[in-house]
Amino acid sequence: MVKYILELKVEGDPQAYHYTLDLRLEQENHPENIFDTNFKQIIKSKLESQIECKIATLLLDRMLEAWAGDIAQGYRITQIILKFSFVMQEKLSRLADQGFQDQPTISSPFIDPIEPTILPPLTLIPE
Repeated sequence: MVKYILELKVEGDPQAYHYTLDLRLEQENHPENIFDTNFKQIIKSKLESQIECKIATLLLDRMLEAWAGDIAQGYRITQIILKFSFVMQEKLSRLADQGFQDQPTISSPFIDPIEPTILPPLTLIPE
């Protein structure tokens, strides 16, 4: 059995996150058969627990597609760098801050000095 490693790095974070996969020869020749729905859920939950944020399904599919392509070409390590904005966006969606809940004091607007004005008449330019 041969080990294949998916290495994820988040941009700006020196920490690397790994997932190792042991494959037999027939699995190496057809790696796309390994990545079924059950496997996707397993790897998604493991990577999310390591990175401590949610990974979008579309992003996971792209990562696994790249990994399967690298396995098919014989690369043992696939390195993927995630942009910080994706991770930050997911972390922000989990934010549970209630914010400042006091009602602001409402004051009525002072509009006495505002007077309507009449627009100057339009003059037509003769042709």
